[in-house]
Order: sequence, then C-alpha cells, then structure tokens
Amino acid sequence: MKKIGCLLIHGFGGSVYEVSPLAEYLEDKGCRVICPTLKGHTGRKKDLRGITYHDWLDSAEIALKELMQSHEQIIIIGFSMGGLIGINLASKYKVNELITINTPIYYWDFKRIYLNIVRDLQNKEYGNIRRYVKSSGNTTLSSLLHFKLLLTKTKPMIGNINCPVFVTQALDDDTVRKQSAYYIHDRAESKRKKLRFYDHGGHLILRSPSASKLMEDIWECIKGGQRK
Repeated sequence: MKKIGCLLIHGFGGSVYEVSPLAEYLEDKGCRVICPTLKGHTGRKKDLRGITYHDWLDSAEIALKELMQSHEQIIIIGFSMGGLIGINLASKYKVNELITINTPIYYWDFKRIYLNIVRDLQNKEYGNIRRYVKSSGNTTLSSLLHFKLLLTKTKPMIGNINCPVFVTQALDDDTVRKQSAYYIHDRAESKRKKLRFYDHGGHLILRSPSASKLMEDIWECIKGGQRK
C-alpha cells in the first residue's frame, strides 16, 4: 500500500488540539499527516479580526498542494467547519477520499445545550459551561458571519463530490445536529459513501472516550479505499 497523505482540518474557533489524537493515530499507521492552523486561529480573539473564510480555505489549500506534490493517495479529513473546507477542496481537486467529522449543516442543538448546563450544575463539574464560555470568547461577529458565508457557499457544492465519502457524527453533539450528517451523505454523488453515528462523544469527539472507535473506523475506511 502506497504511503498515504492525509490533510486534517480543525474547526471554527478551534485549533489542531481538536484533531491531534487522530493525527498521531494515522502517523502511527504510516501516513503523512498535515494539520494546518487556519488563518486567525491563534487562540487570540483579536487575530480573527479582518479574516475571511477565503483565508481559511487558502490555509487548507496550501497544505493540500504540499501533500499532492509528494503523495498520490490523498485523504481529506475535516472536523466540524473543517469538513466544510474539505468539501470545497474535494470538489476542486481529485482526492481519494473525503471524511467529515461532526460537520455542520444544521447547528446548535439548544435542547442538548440546556441539558448539558443542567447536568454540569447538578454534578458540580462545569466542563460544558466552561467550554461554552470559552467558545463565545474566542470568536468575533465578523468571523461568525464568515462561517455562515462559508456554509452557504458549501451546501450546493456537496452535489459535486464524487470521491468516496465517509460521514461521521456524534448523536450527543450539542453544536451540530445529526440531520447535518444525513444532508452531506445523501447529497454527495459518490458511488461509495458511508454514514456512521456514535452514541457518545459530543462535539469534540476526538477528545472523548469514543475517539478510539472513531479512529479505528476511519482507518478501516481508508484501508478499504486503498484496496479498491
């Protein structure tokens, strides 16, 4: 099996921390993995000012071109908004597979957010509350606008995807609703496509106890594609 090049793209307002467990896992399997930091995603709110979704696309595209120079087998893996970026790139370049993880078409499950806050208060753990506060403090109104512009631009492009697709989604994700996974899976024109849900894992599924199962499924999907 030829050495595989994987482009792994993090989410909106996040960092490579969100996806680094998968990067390490795939590197251990012999893949070369590039995880670009999307422009403005330094963890400092001020660095997102003046940044557009075009800058995020450019950040990922530069990394993809680097991989394509040295690898014939290219896998794009996008977490959350990174999946939207992956869809854009997979509709523009010939790649071997596109994998999306908790990628938003329909976002914010307010009922689950409420239940998470109640659970935090009952258990006096506050993990979800801290995450919500941190998330709101890491973004700007302009970056939120450009996230929505990217989503609007990307939705009609899903029908242009004809490479193999693996769509994954945590059912207890409070940021992305499960209908998003159905939307992406059903509209992709790929002859080989797969959809898998995970009962637990939340939005940051790669930092959850479900990460090992998700990563195993991703690797099996990649291996299966190489045998075709």
